[in-house]
Amino acid sequence: MKSLSTIFTYLCVVAPFALVNAASQLTVDCSSKIRRVTHCANGSLYGLIENVPMDYKTFVAPLHPYVFRNPARGGNGNQHPYGDAIKVARRLTESPGALMSVDLPDMLPGWPYNWPGMQSWLNQVKSFIDDKKKSGLTNWYGLEIWNEPDGTWRDSNGSFNQMWKQTYDLIRQADPGEKIIGPCYSWYQENKMKDFLQFCKQNNCIPDIISWHELSGIEGVSSHLKAYRNLERSLGIKELPISINEYCDAEHELEGQPGSSARFIGKFERYKVDTAMITWWFVPHPGRLGSLMATDNQKGAGWYFYKWYGDMTGDMVNVTPPNDNSKLVDGAACVDADQQYVSFIFGGPNDGSIRAVIKNIPSFIGSSANVKVEKVDWKNKDTPSNGPNTISEKKYNVSNGQITVDINGTNGSSGYRIYITRGDGGSNTGNTGNNGNTGNTGNTGNTQPAQPAPSQSSTTGGKYKIINRNSGKALGIDGDSTSNGANVIQWSDNGKTSQQWVITDEGNGYKIMNVNANKALDVNDNSMKDGGNVIIWNDNGNNNQRWNIQDIGGGYVTIENVNSGKNLDVEKGSTSDGGNVLQWGNNGNSNQQWKLVAVGASQQNGGQQNGVINKSIDWIVNTTIFSLDTRGYTEANIVTLFTIYYVDINQDKIVPNYFLVPLSYT
Repeated sequence: MKSLSTIFTYLCVVAPFALVNAASQLTVDCSSKIRRVTHCANGSLYGLIENVPMDYKTFVAPLHPYVFRNPARGGNGNQHPYGDAIKVARRLTESPGALMSVDLPDMLPGWPYNWPGMQSWLNQVKSFIDDKKKSGLTNWYGLEIWNEPDGTWRDSNGSFNQMWKQTYDLIRQADPGEKIIGPCYSWYQENKMKDFLQFCKQNNCIPDIISWHELSGIEGVSSHLKAYRNLERSLGIKELPISINEYCDAEHELEGQPGSSARFIGKFERYKVDTAMITWWFVPHPGRLGSLMATDNQKGAGWYFYKWYGDMTGDMVNVTPPNDNSKLVDGAACVDADQQYVSFIFGGPNDGSIRAVIKNIPSFIGSSANVKVEKVDWKNKDTPSNGPNTISEKKYNVSNGQITVDINGTNGSSGYRIYITRGDGGSNTGNTGNNGNTGNTGNTGNTQPAQPAPSQSSTTGGKYKIINRNSGKALGIDGDSTSNGANVIQWSDNGKTSQQWVITDEGNGYKIMNVNANKALDVNDNSMKDGGNVIIWNDNGNNNQRWNIQDIGGGYVTIENVNSGKNLDVEKGSTSDGGNVLQWGNNGNSNQQWKLVAVGASQQNGGQQNGVINKSIDWIVNTTIFSLDTRGYTEANIVTLFTIYYVDINQDKIVPNYFLVPLSYT
């Protein structure tokens, strides 16, 4: 496939620095990307039930929910007579990409749970799995084997570890594709977690997702997350996705408060927590989205703060708080290069003024930034809110890529947002609420020039990274294996050849060969079913190793297996390293959408490369078509300050989707 080199030069400036109380300063580094936006923290426990909130489109969809946590059964004789996971998961289908985490023990009555005996327990788990399958729903995050075993598992029940092992084995047999979550401790306990993981490692029953609650104070959250990662390394266990499946301030009445919530969101994003759910202290009021609703049909201040969070698209970027291990102000920020904005939400205890330093501001903002500062005030969780108020909106000169925004008269309970767009009247679309995107899709429309799908008019055989739109992670091989049958996964782009693929048109579809293993992308056992696993195997020319690549616009493609007609898919919309790759029927979700990025190219500039041009390439300059023999020349030898577009002379037109931006050679 032909390509053209492009050089991008971004000019950035920094605002003058002034002294400020360190206890009130937050720094956003727009160039320090954490991951694609997932809205990891906007779920809740029993926050959505069968009929509350009644108006899903008004109260739930705008938050762009990711994962809710509900009981396997909700009815008379269960823990609660509402919240049934299957029924609520069906409601969640209105938000593509939103998932349900199932609290299995909450189908039991009593508190602590009335243990029915091992066989009865296993029968109930199997019965739920059967009903889950019959539902036809696929929007499941995983199954939680138990909840708060450090407080709810009685000695008289027998061994918790043995119950875990037997339940784990049952799920693996009855529902092999489902994720298993645990141990769901009520707080992070290093010794208990270590003992549990050692048992699991020895008995082949490590959960797919590790979980615990954070209910004892924000001060310990960061240290717990770091301690757990260190524990994994010490035990030789691969990094697991973390689910903080209940979180709230130690003062329960602050559930859903913007200032309190901002600090949790900030830390969960900073440490790449996979999912987090607001707890449910106020049991008489299920369905209020973790106290984001003031009543069953009125929004509280927390709702508007989480709406700001749900509106985030693009990439999450790093925020440095005054003290990561304190109660002080914290927050989260995103940068969306497609919609051309920066959004920063924050809140928490401060000294009455907050300074936000925004550095490495993207070039699309220009030399003048339009900065809107908003706040939403909170009285208590039961008081309805009319929404945010604008504190200020004005232009800031961007100096050395930086601006400093000072906000006076701040308090610890309100939530704040700084929203930055281009200020000099240039092109800027901004984000008006994610344009109806109600799923976990990160950005909503890539307007950058993008590497096209291979086409009959292009020379195939190019080497590519294949990047998932939902997660921003690269298609690769588990453990960099070169063996037949090695599992295909997603992983953060690491530059290894195990994440590089040669795509060749074979006539009956495209062959996609892994560079490191020299093996073909393959659907295992010629599966025709949803969930058929994707592996690598020696090229045999069969249709389960051939793929149709369809351009869907915005620089993205779907990759459809010729044999099954199903799409290459990241299982359950995972955004974690190690997320499994399989095939699934086309559903339009972003975990089935991919970008092909030429090796050596940048995702941001759409795949253009620097370097020596090794063949004669045809060009069009100001509508005049001509050829230049560019073999052995660098860009600097050829053209200076021309606007050039790549042209396929054989087609006598610009190649579709192969836009090349103005070049500046030096």
